[in-house]
Amino acid sequence: MRAIGLFLKFLLVIGVAILGAVFAMENSQLLTVSFFLIDGPSLSAGVWMIIFLAMGSFLGMLSSSALMISYRRKLSRATKEG
Repeated sequence: MRAIGLFLKFLLVIGVAILGAVFAMENSQLLTVSFFLIDGPSLSAGVWMIIFLAMGSFLGMLSSSALMISYRRKLSRATKEG
C-alpha cells in the first residue's frame, strides 16, 4: 500500500515538472527584471514566473515554520506549567 502512495507522489511530481516545462516554453518572450539596483539576466517570462513562484513558496514556508516554532515553544511552556 505504501508503494502505491509513493508511486502516485512520484507521478504527481513528474506531472508538475512537465507542466512547468510546458509553461516555461509557452511563455518564451525575453524579459529583464530590475531588482533594486541590479538588473537581472534576460530570461523568458515563464522562467521568471517559475523562479518567483518558487521563491515565494519558500519564503511562505519559512515564515510559517517560524510561526509554528513559536507556537510549539508556547505550548511546551504551558504544558510544563500546568
